[in-house]
Parts: sequence; structure tokens; C-alpha cells
Amino acid sequence: RARRIVAEVEQMKESARRSRDPESGSMRLGVFPTLGPYLLPHIVPQLRERFPQLELLLVEEKSDVLLQRLRDGKLDAALLALPVHDEQLHAELLFEEPFVFAAPQRHPLAARASVSMAQLSDETLLLLEDGHCLRDQALDVCRLSGANEKSGFRATSLETLRQMVAAGVGVTLLPALSVHAPVAQPPNIRVVPFRKPAPSRRIALVWRKSSALDGFLHTLADAIGPLARAQLPAL
Repeated sequence: RARRIVAEVEQMKESARRSRDPESGSMRLGVFPTLGPYLLPHIVPQLRERFPQLELLLVEEKSDVLLQRLRDGKLDAALLALPVHDEQLHAELLFEEPFVFAAPQRHPLAARASVSMAQLSDETLLLLEDGHCLRDQALDVCRLSGANEKSGFRATSLETLRQMVAAGVGVTLLPALSVHAPVAQPPNIRVVPFRKPAPSRRIALVWRKSSALDGFLHTLADAIGPLARAQLPAL
């Protein structure tokens, strides 16, 4: 009990210090696996320049784990896909990320300049395993387009998904940032954009409404949004 009380006192002191100077010290930021590796390299260097005294402690986990850690106070904020249904949390929309269609180079749709949702109706998509928000987003696209999930296979990571498409096993949807340089694409995979309105996901910075860092997190969201959106037009 004594150790817990001492730890709580230290947390209170840290919270008080951070509320006086939120741009210094450390901040625990969560991000989910199908976003982190493709967004963070583009924004972290600029954030370090903008907030030189801030130490970003990055935690990569699936979305449901990040949400629980936010509720428990083990994270200060997290980058998550909307919607987030929790009255205790505030979500600040940062950007909308389109999906692209990924197929082996000999697939009938691979040579097209763009594809429509209707053209997915006869396709069977490779998807991620349960627990990934990208799986849920892809299933939403399947429902809208009439596509199906390929049975007997569920990838554990987006990179496995990409390599299985390159191996000719099937087709899938990839988030636009994951096909952005410097991410290398296998030579025998083709990435085709969707015609408008393209399927997409909305990415937000999420934190507890009661957070002592509320004001600073609004400032951080204002910094991250333009940095992320600047990567999208070149896709």
C-alpha cells in the first residue's frame, strides 16, 4: 500500500509539473500497427523540431489495447481510427486516409488507372486477423462493394498481407500511407487508386477529456494534422 501511495504522489507531482509546462517532459503516445510505421517517420522529426523539450514515448498496440490504456491513464493520447465510442474520451480528427486496391501484376484490374467499388463485387480479399481495426474497415468495404473475404487465411501484419498479394495468393486493400515512399513495394504487386468517392478511414488524436494536457494535446493535434495531410496528395 505504501509503494502505491508513493507512486500516486509522484504521479500527482508529475501531473502538476506537466500542467505548468506541458511541452517539456515525456508524453506517452499510442498508435496502431497499420498506421505507425507509415505515418510516424513523416511526422516525428518535425514534431521534435516543433517541441524540442518533449520526449515522445511511442507505444504500438492494437486499437482495443490502446483504448483500454487510455482509459486506465497508462497513455496520454493515441492515434486511432474513428469512430471511437467513449464519452470519457475526446477525439480530434487529423486526416482522412484513402485505401488503394493491391493486386498481383497479372490480375485483370492491375493495369487499370483506377477501380470502382462496384468492380470489387466479384473479388475475394485477403484480410488481417481479428483485432486489427484495418480488418474491420476492410470488412465494411466488402459489405458496401459485395466482395468476400478469402477463407482459410488471415494475415498477422500488413506486411504479410502485402507479400501474400505479391506472391499471387489474392488481392487486398492497403492504406494509402503504406504505399508511400520510402516503403518499398514488391516488384510484382500493383497498387490502383479508387475512383471517387474512394473508401477511406478517418484518423484522430484521442485523449481523456479530464487530461491535464488537454490544452497541449489540441496544440499537438494542430501540428500533426497538416504534417500527415501533406503526405497524401503525392500518393
